[in-house]
Amino acid sequence: MSVTLRAKVAVLGDRAVGKTALTQMFQSKGKLFPKNYKLTGGMDVVVAPVPIEGTKATVELYVCDVSGHEMFGDMLPQLLENVNLVILVYDQSSRESFEACAASLRVLNSSNKGKTIQGVLVGNKHDLVGQVSYDADGDGEVTAKEVAAANEKLGKLRQREVSLVEAKQWAESRHLVFMETSALPPGTAIDAPFKWCAKTFHTAYEERLEQLTKAA
Repeated sequence: MSVTLRAKVAVLGDRAVGKTALTQMFQSKGKLFPKNYKLTGGMDVVVAPVPIEGTKATVELYVCDVSGHEMFGDMLPQLLENVNLVILVYDQSSRESFEACAASLRVLNSSNKGKTIQGVLVGNKHDLVGQVSYDADGDGEVTAKEVAAANEKLGKLRQREVSLVEAKQWAESRHLVFMETSALPPGTAIDAPFKWCAKTFHTAYEERLEQLTKAA
């Protein structure tokens, strides 16, 4: 018998870290990327069904893209009530956005009566701090064209302001998993945080069902 579960997922983070881009790229399967930065007004909600592999279950994620702007700060606790999972996003080239994650997490937990919410810490904009290859086609030869293209990309890269070790340790200490993404088309690992949330929610459902069956 097929089962449809519904989970509320809050996408939190500072301004301009790519929350909306990540959400829209996931929902549109990589087809929709906002070309211009637009301030999210309070909260935008998108619904995305995620089939759970190896089962007949589908988890409908109600993805709540919450504005990082302080003008909506008073509304935040109300918007975050009854959240099941969280995707906490920061810009890998901005330590300030990483440090802002702690405040978002505190508000989230307090809005849910101190309950620890599971989720994912996402280091977004990997494309801005990634590595380049001078042998782009992998044929073992480096051409002048490949060198020029690689150097052009290097000129656009920013410094990674938060090490992977620090990000992973911070996430683990708060019961989160860590992932890197890039919402820039065609997108890198944009599905991973959302699929993790769906799978985690389904697993919790199965465990509760098993407990109820044993207790009956």
